[in-house]
Amino acid sequence: MGTSHYMDLFLVRHGVTDWNKEKRYLGHTDRGVLMSELTQLKKLQKELAELSFDHVFTSDLRRCLETLAYLNVPAQVSVDTRIREINFGDWEGKTYNELKDNQIYRDWLNNWENLSIPNGESADTFKARIDTFIQDLLQHPFESTPNEKKLFLIMTHGGVIRYIVSKFVPSIAFWELSVPHGHGIHLTLVKHKGEWACNSLSVVPFQEKEK
Repeated sequence: MGTSHYMDLFLVRHGVTDWNKEKRYLGHTDRGVLMSELTQLKKLQKELAELSFDHVFTSDLRRCLETLAYLNVPAQVSVDTRIREINFGDWEGKTYNELKDNQIYRDWLNNWENLSIPNGESADTFKARIDTFIQDLLQHPFESTPNEKKLFLIMTHGGVIRYIVSKFVPSIAFWELSVPHGHGIHLTLVKHKGEWACNSLSVVPFQEKEK
């Protein structure tokens, strides 16, 4: 049968900022979270407290650091710039209504993977830095224990979560996935015969069925 290794990735989106409330593009601009909104994360805080993470990785931007501080997860933390949101360049702080008549913007919406944001980041650059993060993560050493599982929390941004999920679950397109602030995706990956694949996806925090 051979030995399989398992990895649980909890991909959590940061809390709400003022620009998020105003529906402004927010990439590398360093806005903090609205502290008044953090109390909405109590269910997430409780759920994560019941888990024993091997490590926590977070974007270096304030909105992620402040959200993580509020959640108070008892694990070693590494700050990693590779899991920042895409850099929106000239569109940082702008709204859809402010950009909708810009032809370059409209073309980008229809073909974001092949067109770059003015003075911002291309899809290839965005994906490449996240890919290097994932490659390092998947090389995390396992003991010889059969069926060992590692648990990692990744505090990051909506675009990063969309890309990681679409990478491991090809049936889910990048724009198809919507992750609210203070929520996330739980992926279970299994490594068998040297290859990693996703065998489970669920939302975080767990959504209880209505009675």
